[in-house]
Amino acid sequence: MRRRARLLFPCLLLAAAPAVAGGIGSRVFVVERESQSLAVYDFMERELLRQRIGGLGNLRHATMIFSPDLRYGYLATRGGQVSRIDLATLERAGEVFTSKSSIDNAISQDGRYIATAEYAPGGVTILDAQNLRVVKRHAASVSRGDETLPSRVTGIVDAPGNRFVCVLMEGAEIWVIDASQPEFPIEHRIATPQDMPYDAMITPDGRFYVVGHLESDRVSVLDLTQPERGVRDVSLRDPSRSYAREAPVKLPHLASWAVAGRWIFVPLVGEKRLAVLDRESFAFERSLPLRGHPVYAVRSPTEREVWVSFSGEADDAYVQIVDTQALAVTDTLRIGGRIYHMDFTPRGSHVLVSANRENKLVLVNATTRQIEDVQELNSPSGIFGVWRAFRIGL
Repeated sequence: MRRRARLLFPCLLLAAAPAVAGGIGSRVFVVERESQSLAVYDFMERELLRQRIGGLGNLRHATMIFSPDLRYGYLATRGGQVSRIDLATLERAGEVFTSKSSIDNAISQDGRYIATAEYAPGGVTILDAQNLRVVKRHAASVSRGDETLPSRVTGIVDAPGNRFVCVLMEGAEIWVIDASQPEFPIEHRIATPQDMPYDAMITPDGRFYVVGHLESDRVSVLDLTQPERGVRDVSLRDPSRSYAREAPVKLPHLASWAVAGRWIFVPLVGEKRLAVLDRESFAFERSLPLRGHPVYAVRSPTEREVWVSFSGEADDAYVQIVDTQALAVTDTLRIGGRIYHMDFTPRGSHVLVSANRENKLVLVNATTRQIEDVQELNSPSGIFGVWRAFRIGL
């Protein structure tokens, strides 16, 4: 009897599944920029689900996060629109405009609140995840002489302790917001040593918050376990190299950094290399030469490899694979024109790649390096697997 019960139970689950049946845990939402829609791909079934989720606004810098119970996804757009997506039915389940222009979003560790970073009017908006009601607005500003001017906010992430962390561009200040308190107080305001921070990231262990600055090859590093000690000013320059110009205009988005093994791998604008930093001290270790100008460095969940994409039509169809122990390039793959985004599946078996110029989503076997599936999409860019619900800082 026990054996029969075990066999019948999965059948009951399948019978109760929605019409768009397929495992929620293997669903991937891919931004189709030009059509303002999301395509939904099941990487286990190797199929594109029929529904497109449309009417989502300006998706040119869209980010998507997921509730810890995998009930909803939350898509934030450049136009200030937050759309909630029912992950079971693949239908829109509410939307709200938080501002005129937003850049990123994050979900609190308890899953109760969504925070968006706002360019205009400038600040942080916090939503109740259940009803999309605004529960707090923190206006961001900077004093210039006798004037108080708005400041854009960027780089918002969730952090341990049910906190949000972000940075003020014109204000040159890091905020740590406590989402466990009713008024969502800004418990730390920490000045950065350089002006114009334009982006930030948090390391996968939730310890370090790293801020990039315009026209600088230095970053500000805040240890979130000791925020009272302030930030460190870290150089990304290779001391053995000479430089034609003082500094890059900016680094790639800091979400493109890969933290793997003992190292942090940093793509550098205008240079055909990765900078390799020590994971604990952020001290420069070495440069890794590459075939072109790197854009994204994405680590495998095993932390044994980092896959790197490139800009420029001569190189943007290629990915190079870095061995994180040997600190060397081991493979070069041609996948598809203008690679906009990559992400590993949860256990690192496969890599999802959006080839924007060729209108393709590509599934690559991370072990054999073979392409196992290709799906036709309309101007694909961002790739958001539901497993992001279980990662810090996303």
